[in-house]
Amino acid sequence: MTAHEDERRRLARELHDDVTQRLARLAIDAARLPSQGVEPVARSIHGRLAQLGEDVHALSYRLHPSIVEDLGLAEALKAECEQMARDDTIRLEMDICDIGNTLPKDFALCLFRVAQEALHNVARHARATRVTVTLRQRDDGIALSVGDDGVGFDPDSPRAKFSLGHAGMRERVRLLAGYVRIQSAPSRGTSVVAWLPAKVNV
Repeated sequence: MTAHEDERRRLARELHDDVTQRLARLAIDAARLPSQGVEPVARSIHGRLAQLGEDVHALSYRLHPSIVEDLGLAEALKAECEQMARDDTIRLEMDICDIGNTLPKDFALCLFRVAQEALHNVARHARATRVTVTLRQRDDGIALSVGDDGVGFDPDSPRAKFSLGHAGMRERVRLLAGYVRIQSAPSRGTSVVAWLPAKVNV
């Protein structure tokens, strides 16, 4: 897991420092194309390159979210939630305790990845109208919860049991001596709770 995160950090740096800058220059060059006869094409190229640059920047963030290290888990979670809240069809509620940078980096990154995966699953599968994200100090540890009112699923189904996303969440948390509980049922939404034995000052 540590090796994977190191590789993601390296890839994120390369994407940001090399690929994103080159795409930005291409977008500028495309915008300078002569307007006579090629203006519609130039606008199309410019728009697609600009969008590609935004997509690569987003990929860089997902590979290694530096905001977790720079601002701490609470602010990183708020930023992730705010990004999801741009979808007007979902009402997102947050109850995130401000823990600053008091949580060890590996613990903070673990909980952030769990939240990312849970929110990603909501966006892709849940068809939810309301999502609640909480982060609290609890039972000599810290607990993250992501719940939705979506379509839910059967946790005992083979597809759910062998879901790589769910397995990844459980493995990340297990390596830090914590646990993940996933509760769901058809038409009753889904709740993901992750707990780590980390004492923080709140």
